[in-house]
Amino acid sequence: MTTEQLWLAFIPLFVALDGVGLVPVYWSMAHALKPAKRRQAVFDAVLTAFFVSVGFLLVSRSVFSILGLAFSDVLMAGGVILIVLCLRDLLVPESQAKREYESPGVVPLGVPLLAGPAALTTVLLVRDQFGWSITLVALAMNMVVVWLILSLSDRMLRWLGPEGAEVISKIFSLILTAYGVMLIRRGMLQVMA
Repeated sequence: MTTEQLWLAFIPLFVALDGVGLVPVYWSMAHALKPAKRRQAVFDAVLTAFFVSVGFLLVSRSVFSILGLAFSDVLMAGGVILIVLCLRDLLVPESQAKREYESPGVVPLGVPLLAGPAALTTVLLVRDQFGWSITLVALAMNMVVVWLILSLSDRMLRWLGPEGAEVISKIFSLILTAYGVMLIRRGMLQVMA
C-alpha cells in the first residue's frame, strides 16, 4: 500500500460522502437536540455508514451473481442515479425538511445520506481498482473526517455560513455529476469490450 494509492482511493470517497455538504442537512435535523444527543447522532451516523458500506462490499458480488447483474450494469445504474440526484440538487433546490428527529443518526444521516448510491458505488470502484486493504483504510479515514466535520458543524456553519456550506455542496454535486458520467462511460466500455 503506497501513500499515492491511499490518496487516490481517499479522494473519490471524500467527494462521494460529501461531509461538508451534509452539514446544513445535519444541522437542520439536529439543531434542537442537546449537545450529547447531537454527538451520539454523529457517532451513530458514521458507524452505520461504515458498516453498511463494508457489508455492501462483502455481499455485493454474491447478490449481483444471484440477480445476474454484471459489474458494468451496476456502474451504469450508479452513474444514472448519481447524475439524477446531483442534477436535482443543482437545478431544483428544495428547502430542507423541517421535521425534527429524536435521533437522526442511523436514518436518515447514516443511510441514505452518507451510505447512499454515490458512496456505495464509489466503494465498489475503489475496491476493484485498489483492493480491499486500501479501500477499507480509505473508507475508515473518510469516516473519521466526516465525524470531525459533523462534530464541528456548529463552528463550521458560523465560519462558512449556511450559504457557504451550500456552495461547497453544489460544487461537490457538480463533481459527482461528472463522476456519474464517468461511471456510465466505464460501464459502456466494459459492455463493448
